[in-house]
Amino acid sequence: TKANMMAIYTKRVRNNIHTVLCMSPIGEVFRARLRQFPSLVTCSTIDWFSEWPTEALQSVANAFLEEIPELEAGPAIMKALVEMCVSIHQTVAIKSLQYRRELSRYNYITPKSYLDLLSLFSVLIAIKIQTLTTDKNRMKQGLDKLLRTAEDVLKMQEELESMSPLLEEAAHDTVTTMEKIKADTTIAEETRK
Repeated sequence: TKANMMAIYTKRVRNNIHTVLCMSPIGEVFRARLRQFPSLVTCSTIDWFSEWPTEALQSVANAFLEEIPELEAGPAIMKALVEMCVSIHQTVAIKSLQYRRELSRYNYITPKSYLDLLSLFSVLIAIKIQTLTTDKNRMKQGLDKLLRTAEDVLKMQEELESMSPLLEEAAHDTVTTMEKIKADTTIAEETRK
């Protein structure tokens, strides 16, 4: 009958359906959801995922850093960057345990925290590369202006050297004219008296 078929279908669905629900245990939102939906705890299997092993952290960091096109690093530098990211994450986890022991307050370090660290690193790399590119362009423009100015100064010195005889002649003419004016002035004063 239809009722039996529906019962068999419902039984099979209940036996075979699996729903995966992922939530971060951090903060008030998680507690509020548990209060609103108590069956999340009573009618489900909770898998608390522990911290990632070092190999997983290295693998994720390596894959993430290789996707950054601006990061032109050799294998040795890439390995050092991966180790730095892993070290930062593990150090924060250790300090969070110490924080919990000393102050009885929780600071959760999750895989999402590690991914946030990697994305922040990516953003900082992009900002730093942009800053360095801008500074490099400014320096290049400044050097170009200095070179052009030096060339202009050389041209002016050459012009000054080529005009030097003319300037000396003009200075000599000026001195002669001044002496003539002086002589004329003395004659004019004598005449006036």
